[in-house]
Amino acid sequence: MPEVQSRTYANPRRLPRRNHYQEGPGFLFVATQGGRPPSARSDRDRAATVRQRRAALRRWTDGAPIASVCAETGCSRATLFRWRARFERGGIEALLDRPRAGRASELPPVIERLVLTVRLLTYWNSRRIAAEFRRREVWPLSHGQVDRLLARHGAHRPSPIRTPGPRYERAAVNELWHIDLKGPSYLVGTTGRARTCHFVALVDDHSRFLLGIRAVPTKEAIWVLGLLQEAIELCGVPHEIMSDNGTPFVAITRTMLSRFQRSLEDLRIRHIRTQVDTPWTNGKVEAFWATLQAEVLDRQQFRDLSAAEDAVTAYAGYHDYHRLHGALDWQTPAERCDGTPFTDKGFANVPALSGVAGLFHQILAA
Repeated sequence: MPEVQSRTYANPRRLPRRNHYQEGPGFLFVATQGGRPPSARSDRDRAATVRQRRAALRRWTDGAPIASVCAETGCSRATLFRWRARFERGGIEALLDRPRAGRASELPPVIERLVLTVRLLTYWNSRRIAAEFRRREVWPLSHGQVDRLLARHGAHRPSPIRTPGPRYERAAVNELWHIDLKGPSYLVGTTGRARTCHFVALVDDHSRFLLGIRAVPTKEAIWVLGLLQEAIELCGVPHEIMSDNGTPFVAITRTMLSRFQRSLEDLRIRHIRTQVDTPWTNGKVEAFWATLQAEVLDRQQFRDLSAAEDAVTAYAGYHDYHRLHGALDWQTPAERCDGTPFTDKGFANVPALSGVAGLFHQILAA
């Protein structure tokens, strides 16, 4: 398996993600964000389990109340009845738990290595890994197979249960655009003194197509309007634009219009403002910022504004034409936007995997 290259971070205050191997007595596992070593029960533990179950059945047979037997053993009534049926059918050996489905390997070793490599380099979840392997014609994986593989190697990560917020989607392209600013992001110049820049992005609501993204030196409205004008020239005038209540978009005085709002009025574009402290309302662009942070800003260090601009502009092409989107049923935004077909084979167009794409091809060809 290829070694994982060290990563640099756009924000020096952002904690790095853990991504390494760990060794211990009798195991070697991949540790990624809460990954745990695979559980392997020793023969001594199995013998103790069988003795405990046989003793519970003996106390029950001798007349002990079933409730007290279950309380002492820590099992349910149904489990106790199931142990008795197994014991009567197969003797004491039947009290051993049978291997669960998925503990044994169900994928070729080569595919297992590829899945683990992709997991280490991208942090994709099991559903994305399975979808990427299927659509790129690498291997017909299911997300269940990936889940079990990651669990065996300790590369799974527990996730808290999230309460989904309200969802909406416009029916057609150019009905609603989402615009937002992100920052500051840290720049490290040749002198070593840290500076900052911001990013402004436009996302189409229906297709999640990234209409434009720029690295800008400040949060002034002039940069926002410049990006908006470029997007309109390329994609046409939208019906509505949604933004938050930041100073580039909304005037401080309610009775006045900001430069951004006056420009929208001149273009006859309806301006939708989110309510205060409701970022999920502008969720399409907020989700894009999280993706950009994980796939670009956490992996590179920019020396100047030009380098930041080149990085996000290059990523925009990958995002729109090569990155599968779970909310679009694993289509690319370009497929939803204008029907551009997805023709990728392998991972050559995935930035995080481009360095090992040739190795993947050699392994699969062999």
